[in-house]
Amino acid sequence: MFCFGVALMALVSCTDRYFPDDNMTGMASPVVDNSFYNLIEQARWGDGQAFLKLADCYRDGNGVEKDLVGMLCMASQAEEFGGNIRMKDYLRELPENSDFRTIFDAMEKAEGKRGDEARSMSEQLIANGSPDGYTVQGVMAIASGDTIEGRRLMEHAASQGSSLARIILCIPEFYGDTTINVEMLKALSDDKPFANVILAKIYTGEDDEKLKDESLAAHYYLKADKNACLGKRGARWLMNYHRCVSKLPLAERDIQRIQMLAGDRPVGEPAVEGQDAVVADTIAAQ
Repeated sequence: MFCFGVALMALVSCTDRYFPDDNMTGMASPVVDNSFYNLIEQARWGDGQAFLKLADCYRDGNGVEKDLVGMLCMASQAEEFGGNIRMKDYLRELPENSDFRTIFDAMEKAEGKRGDEARSMSEQLIANGSPDGYTVQGVMAIASGDTIEGRRLMEHAASQGSSLARIILCIPEFYGDTTINVEMLKALSDDKPFANVILAKIYTGEDDEKLKDESLAAHYYLKADKNACLGKRGARWLMNYHRCVSKLPLAERDIQRIQMLAGDRPVGEPAVEGQDAVVADTIAAQ
């Protein structure tokens, strides 16, 4: 299960594991309301426990549509921002009756050369109404070298509502193409927040200088920030862009918040005076 989880996070991660955590102590807001919107506001201030609860929301469909990639994104950030959870433990502790657990178990069996069992589990997913049964079959087909059938299955899964399949179709390495599907990612960006982070990384030009457009990178990182998908890497990029390239239309409290996410506050330095009240006031005003 864990191997497949690592592969998925490499595909859609909202965070960057290459940045050390030394300068980020996290900030636990005083707000205890666990509604989805309030959790988003808490997570935007780097509250690791809020990220963990958001992962559960995406897992169970509480306040938001059930979404495997959304769950992984939030669980990853819970680990990054001190939510007292490791990704591999979160995946291992998925409920036995969860479709997401079945997806990971199926992929684990496929990786272990137990293809018949994996296919049986994918068919169980399909029977339960989960389009990710086709996603699993598509991944298996691609792994076996049949990229044409794999892509057909992925496209069918995507048409049935699988966000995982839609993301995989954007990433050329999965099916032997050479060009990332930016337009498909843009189509995803309004209802699948993690897509904004992928787009922002594309437009930073770090992988392909020809695609570099820092104003677009800033645009998509800001969209990601509204949905608590910014992560440390995005926060650091935004702060550098704001300071060195072009001032962003940010309120002072948002600058303070993004600086916290970026780890700009030294270890042991107290939070900005009134910051906890800002979090509560922001939520109360909605």
